[in-house]
Amino acid sequence: MRTLKSLTIIATLISASAMAAFKPMECQTNFGEKSFTIQGSTVAFKRDKEDGRSISSVLESATKVTHSGFDKIVYKDGNKHLIHINNVKRFNSNNDFLAVTSPKGHKMTFPINCSLLE
Repeated sequence: MRTLKSLTIIATLISASAMAAFKPMECQTNFGEKSFTIQGSTVAFKRDKEDGRSISSVLESATKVTHSGFDKIVYKDGNKHLIHINNVKRFNSNNDFLAVTSPKGHKMTFPINCSLLE
């Protein structure tokens, strides 16, 4: 039991430090329907305004780190948003996507273009 707790704590620390290693990034769908910024464990969705875009919501995400990228899940407006970044060193809209699933199970998948923020 004690070993299991220790392994859980270590896995959590490794996961947190792995996410800290990813630099903040900005992503948007190909036609700009959705735009968001990823920084650490948060995703900030943006909305269009007359004088440009502004942040509409900052949401905590559940993150699964893979060997070269990550998946993030956030819930916004009752919909599940899955953000998949295949490789953080080489963004590619053929492999990176945003999948939005409604409560009724309807799913829309958007290719996304991402870039690192400095």
